[in-house]
Amino acid sequence: MFRSVHIDRMSQAIVNQIKEAIFQKKLKVGDKLPSERQLMEQFEASRVTVREALRILEQSGILEIRRGIEGGAYVRDPNTKFINSFLQDMFSLGKIKIPDLTEARLAVEPFSARLATERCNEENLTILRKNIEETKECLDKKNYEDARLLNLEFHRLIAQTSRNMVIFFMIDSMMDIMENNIASIVLSPLSVFETAKYHEQICDAMEKGEMNRAEEIMFKHIEQIQRALEVRKENGEIKE
Repeated sequence: MFRSVHIDRMSQAIVNQIKEAIFQKKLKVGDKLPSERQLMEQFEASRVTVREALRILEQSGILEIRRGIEGGAYVRDPNTKFINSFLQDMFSLGKIKIPDLTEARLAVEPFSARLATERCNEENLTILRKNIEETKECLDKKNYEDARLLNLEFHRLIAQTSRNMVIFFMIDSMMDIMENNIASIVLSPLSVFETAKYHEQICDAMEKGEMNRAEEIMFKHIEQIQRALEVRKENGEIKE
């Protein structure tokens, strides 16, 4: 399956070959790679080089390294964990700032709502309605923390309903940053109530198949969040 490598950065060459095998479906999700010794022989590389390549692929979320009797390197099912972790690190390091996040949301989420309106089914709408009802119950009990989390989950659900995995990965990553760093600041009790109203309006538009309206309401909703962040920045509650 693999061929020997004869370049300076051997570990990266091994990484590239394994990726290529996965992209070409020679290796599928759940498949176990050859043993470490077999990889050394196929690549004509040292144990250290092979282990470094496997480590890179594990950190990238492409492989899962298992220990024990059934141990080895397995092709993993791709998910948003590693994208989210990378963006979170960039936010923590100051490479991504709050205005970057809200601008990205304005660019992506309205279209996500439009696609979701076009592609949703009764099951999707039921799940969205359940989210809204649970949010209202939390608000009635003044459980604002759970209401904030449900509000963020609503945006993930819309992204899932769009049936576009790139959009879902992007929005899921942005919601993680919101959840870990910003939601408790921007979503005051009053903001949570306002957010729930926007979500209900979006769901109403989706049920009626009104793509333009769903897109427009989502845009206004993100603008509301953007304004709330700007006010809190002016008040010194948050910093760049």
